[in-house]
Amino acid sequence: MLKNLALLTLLASGMASAFPWYANGGYRGAELMTPQERQEYVTHLQSMHTLNECNAYMAAHEKELQKRAASSHAMLGPVNGDPCQVMLRMGRIKNN
Repeated sequence: MLKNLALLTLLASGMASAFPWYANGGYRGAELMTPQERQEYVTHLQSMHTLNECNAYMAAHEKELQKRAASSHAMLGPVNGDPCQVMLRMGRIKNN
């Protein structure tokens, strides 16, 4: 419920960038990335133009996270939401 409220607040506020909390590493797998990789991840997400592009990037990112988690014997939390769908609803990317 709180996540839905946060999303609605974000959408209603007209904030310029999607996922501002990502800047602080507040997303799944951030602990498996270096600070530079986290910044590159956020920058790349915000540079997407289409849903296909976003989905392909997220699939590759997920594969890399799984690989890193396995090699470091870390447990990844559950997938919680789809940033591509959120950006689509916000109008930040186009539906292909």
